[in-house]
Amino acid sequence: MKKNYVFIYAYIAGNLGDDLMVRCLCERYPETNFVLCADGKYKGGFCDIKNLTFYEQEGERARRWNQFWKKVKGTEDGFRKMLIKMSKAVVHIGGSVFVQHFDDYSALFQADLQLRRLSRRMYVVGANFGPYTDENYYKQYHELLSCYDGAVFRDRYSKKLFEDLENVAYAPDVVFNYHLSFDKSNDRKKQVLISVISMEGRNNKFAISDYAQDYYTFIENLSRAYIYKGYEVAYISFCQMQQDEEAIKKIRARLAENEKKHTKVYCYRGDNLKECMEAFEESEIVVGTRFHSIIIGELKEKKMIPIIYDQKTRHVLEDQGYTEYVLLDQLKTVDVEKIMKNAKAISKELKEKLVKDAKLQFVYLDNLLKNK
Repeated sequence: MKKNYVFIYAYIAGNLGDDLMVRCLCERYPETNFVLCADGKYKGGFCDIKNLTFYEQEGERARRWNQFWKKVKGTEDGFRKMLIKMSKAVVHIGGSVFVQHFDDYSALFQADLQLRRLSRRMYVVGANFGPYTDENYYKQYHELLSCYDGAVFRDRYSKKLFEDLENVAYAPDVVFNYHLSFDKSNDRKKQVLISVISMEGRNNKFAISDYAQDYYTFIENLSRAYIYKGYEVAYISFCQMQQDEEAIKKIRARLAENEKKHTKVYCYRGDNLKECMEAFEESEIVVGTRFHSIIIGELKEKKMIPIIYDQKTRHVLEDQGYTEYVLLDQLKTVDVEKIMKNAKAISKELKEKLVKDAKLQFVYLDNLLKNK
């Protein structure tokens, strides 16, 4: 087991955006040993990161330690708790990690409270706060976050909620720190890349499932419009587990056979990050539903059509002064030709500023990990 390491607490489910955030963290501190404990089927997505040790939460080592700690202390999930307690710090990195998904949020809050109690030092990187409907939810997390060693939010809305806390800051999204290590500028095509999500089954407190059919119809119409303008259409799935691939199948099934010939599909599976990032590089336009598809598109200075399915995206775009986006309740009535015409890239100057300022996501961690 690694000594003097930092434990990464993250959403590990084969999601391209969340995986990129972990990569940005590890790349920022190449001399630091990081530890991650998650489902073993996602291990392959991180095997090239030299300063990251991946422990399988259902693996043999975890199983033995879990049995030991249950016998000695009567505790569940003893292996993960041991890793957290032995680390010199825990970094909770992720986007929508403080959302009140249900009226009864007690289990989630208790898990976050326990994480803080187990950790020697506790940091939050890259999150947004909310949405929430219960004022007690906010008050409890306000008290909890005041006990952290540092928390950096990715939108000014979230930062403002905690402006009285000196240990809370704002910086643009973590993925603006990602270094694109390849350039296929000579291979750029007349192509639009569409990031697709599944809205079906999302029936929590901020349900979007009611918009599923409107969304499929909108993407179908937009795809067809681009095809008839001579574009190739590429669909990209960011997360297989969350049914992105199924949503793509449903959209393509709506197209005629001669239209399908002008489409292709990219599916992120953890071990094909380069292929997915090249899909952004070679495209002229990005239609972004997944939050980080928008960030990557901005990094590559692509013309953008953002689709807002969550307030986190709207808050971030408004921080940038970007207003050319489509809301879910506009999907039925929006003029497809108009939004195609209005697609635009952020300026080079703004992109450079976002990249520079995004380094401040690590302002508190730098005090610990770069003090050498």
